[in-house]
Amino acid sequence: MADPTLAQQRAAIAAGVSATRAGTGAAERRAIGQRIVAERRGESVVEDLNRLITPTRQRRTLRTVPPVGALPTTRGRGNYTPPPPAVGGGIASPLNETDYALREFHAARYFTTVDGIFVWQIDPPKKFVMEDANGAPVEQIFAEPTDG
Repeated sequence: MADPTLAQQRAAIAAGVSATRAGTGAAERRAIGQRIVAERRGESVVEDLNRLITPTRQRRTLRTVPPVGALPTTRGRGNYTPPPPAVGGGIASPLNETDYALREFHAARYFTTVDGIFVWQIDPPKKFVMEDANGAPVEQIFAEPTDG
C-alpha cells in the first residue's frame, strides 16, 4: 500500500474530528454556551451568596384563643411613667487629697537584693481619703499584699 497523501491525511483528521463532535450533539453545545453566558452575568455568584445568607424569619402571629368569661378580649394598654432622675450614685472627678495625714499603710515590707547589699523598705498603702469635685469624701481601701 502506498502512503496516504497529505490531502488524504487531512481528510482523515477532519473526519475524526467531526466524528468526535457528533457525539456531543447540538443540545450539549447549546448548554455549554448558556453556561458561559450565565458565568459572564454572574448568576451563579448571586445564587451562591443567597445560599450563604440566612433567610429572614417570617413573622408569625399567635393563634387566637376562644374568649372566656364575661368581658370580651381586648388589647392591653398602659401608661408609661419615666423613672425619677438619678441623684448621686457616682464619684465626680477629679479626686483631690486634702490631708496627707489621713493616709494609712499596711505593715512595712523589706526587700533585699540577691547579694544582700541593698535593702528597701516599702510601706504598702492601706487607705487613702480623698475628696471628689462635689466635695464628697471618697475612701480608697487597698488589699494587704501577700508574700510572693
